[in-house]
Amino acid sequence: MKKNITTKNIDAVLKFLPYFEDDKNHFYDYHDFEKVQKKDGYVLMCPYYIYSKEVITFIETLYNENIVFPFDWGEWQEEAIRYFNNPDLIKSADTLTLRKLLTLHVRKDRFFDGHLALVIDSGHLISILKRLKELRSKIKNK
Repeated sequence: MKKNITTKNIDAVLKFLPYFEDDKNHFYDYHDFEKVQKKDGYVLMCPYYIYSKEVITFIETLYNENIVFPFDWGEWQEEAIRYFNNPDLIKSADTLTLRKLLTLHVRKDRFFDGHLALVIDSGHLISILKRLKELRSKIKNK
C-alpha cells in the first residue's frame, strides 16, 4: 500500500537538489579490496561504498516523507532500466513513476552496494529530482 504524498513531502526531498547538482560535493567514498588483519590472520574485504552524511540524510528523508514505499521493485527493474537508459523518458514521468524509481534505487543499493553511487554519478538522480520539481511547481500547496 502506498501512501499519498503532499507538497510538504516533495519540498523536503527537493531541498537536496542543489546538493546533488553541485559537482564539487563529495557524495561517497569507495573502498577497493583490502586486507583486514584479524586475530587468526587476514580477511579479504570486498569493495564497498560509504555515503556522505548528506546522502544518508537524503535517503532517510525519502523514507520519512513517504517517497519510498513498498512495492515489488524487483519485478519493476526492466521498466526502471528503460528510464535509466533513456533520460528523455523522465521528462514525461508522473509522480508515482518518480517514487518508484527512487524506491528502486534506494532499495537496490541495500542489495548491490554502490548502485546509488552509479545513479548519482550518471545524473539520473538529478533528472528525477528536476522532474519532481517541475511537477511540484504545478501543484498547489496541500
